[in-house]
Formats: sequence, C-alpha cells, structure tokens
Amino acid sequence: WRRRNDPDGRFTVLDTGAASGRLGLLAVATARLSRTAGDAGAVVRFANAAAVRCREYVFLDRLQYLAAGGRLSKAGALAGDMLRMKPVISPLSDGARKVGVVRNQDGQLRFALEKLEGAAGSVGNIMLEYTDNASWVTETVRSEIARRHPGVEILLQPMSLTAGAHMGPGTWA
Repeated sequence: WRRRNDPDGRFTVLDTGAASGRLGLLAVATARLSRTAGDAGAVVRFANAAAVRCREYVFLDRLQYLAAGGRLSKAGALAGDMLRMKPVISPLSDGARKVGVVRNQDGQLRFALEKLEGAAGSVGNIMLEYTDNASWVTETVRSEIARRHPGVEILLQPMSLTAGAHMGPGTWA
C-alpha cells in the first residue's frame, strides 16, 4: 500500500496499544503538537513518548453491567456490589487490569489524585470522561484537580456509548 499510495513516506502507522479515553487524549495531544512541529519526525517521536507516559483509570460504580456483558460472573458482581467494592481498572493493550479497589466516590477521587501526584511534573493534559455523572465529575473531580494542578488543561468528554454500556451508570475515567 505504501509503495502505491505514499511514495514520499508521509503516512505513519503507530500501534499505541491504547483505546477509549487514553487513545482520544493521545490523538488530541499529538494533533495539537503537529500544528507547530517543525517536522513529521518530531510528531512521531512525541506520539510514541506520549503513548508510554499516558495512563487511563476507569472508576466503576457497580459491577452488574460487567456481569451482564459476560466480563464478570454474576455471583462475583453481586458480592462486589453488596460489599460496596468499586474496582479501578486500566485498559491496556493486552486487556483491562484491575489496579485498585475503593469503596465510594471519595475513594475514587483520592485514588485519582494520588495517581496524579505520583506523576507530578509529567502531567500534560487530563481528560475526564463521564456517563450520567457529568455534574459530579465537573464540579467535584475537575475542580479538585484544577485546584491542585493549576495550568493543566482538563478536557471533559462523555464516555463512549460502548464503554458506558459495558460499565454502566456512575462510571467515570
């Protein structure tokens, strides 16, 4: 394809291993850099480096939607919901991994803030995604992140319909 359609080598394919919000943030950041970059190589280097640095944490409210989609047993979902265990997952190229468990929204916010503190100095842009909880994500999460990280751009986006349907109401990332 490249020989026939791109003899000048202007088209580059990168496998970032990203999906969902992480892929969206990588695309936005790379597109923005491309407007001012001096050469295509700088854009490719930026995209590769950003793919390594960028993280996504998804905060689930209930497990019943993962069970309905076959991603978790119904018994496991019921037990987790009864115990008010809210997993934090990170979508990776080889599948989603559970990276933590919290009990409530305050715990979710603390987890997110701790991850941002751990990345201090390397935080560029932040994308917050929401399902049916836009006001809470905007007024509580975004406000607290902005207070602690002044000058960092925070993008707000509705979660994709596919992700929202699999993870359910109350999910944010």
